[in-house]
Amino acid sequence: MTSKLAMSKDCFTVNKKGKWITNEYSRGRVHLLRSQHDCIMTSSETVIKDNPLLSCRINGLEKNTPARIVLDRNLRVPLKSNIIKNKYKYKTVIFYNKNKKSKINQLKKYGIKLYKIPLDPEGHLNLKTSLNKAKYLGFSRIFLETGIKLTSSFFKKKLINDFKIFISDEKLKKNGSGNIKSYFKTFLKNKSKKIEKINLLGDKLLSYNIK
Repeated sequence: MTSKLAMSKDCFTVNKKGKWITNEYSRGRVHLLRSQHDCIMTSSETVIKDNPLLSCRINGLEKNTPARIVLDRNLRVPLKSNIIKNKYKYKTVIFYNKNKKSKINQLKKYGIKLYKIPLDPEGHLNLKTSLNKAKYLGFSRIFLETGIKLTSSFFKKKLINDFKIFISDEKLKKNGSGNIKSYFKTFLKNKSKKIEKINLLGDKLLSYNIK
């Protein structure tokens, strides 16, 4: 599994003004990374907060947009979200646990595939089982695009193989939230090997292989 995060120069992952953290070249690189994977995994929290398209929007590579898997324990994903609205264009799968018959029936009518996943001892979807299910469904190149909470959970379970961090040249200061400085040091200390550093016209992309 490959995971990516974007952060400001002062280590914030959320811009409270609702603007991008990184520049257009970083965002273009993310689209390229999407085209190189067969599945994007995200959380219902990310879908609710950001309403992302999670598509590859590079001319000529649009057809390489991967399938999307949403980890949604309580089936909270809105029916009006972009993920659901683009259901016929891109394959969409939801891993859930709580039985909500009405919501399940609605999602099935939209052609969404749903699979029930057991919970771990902390009451969250079992991440290892989720990855095994994804592999059973035929996905071998999984790209994790989500917030720090779920990303940290995958790190703690030692389920991430490669980590890519996009770092903006700008500081968010009081407009930033979700500081990951402590997470960043914990995840990478004695566990990784830097394999790539790319300058993206002000932004930086650092890639790590996780041991």
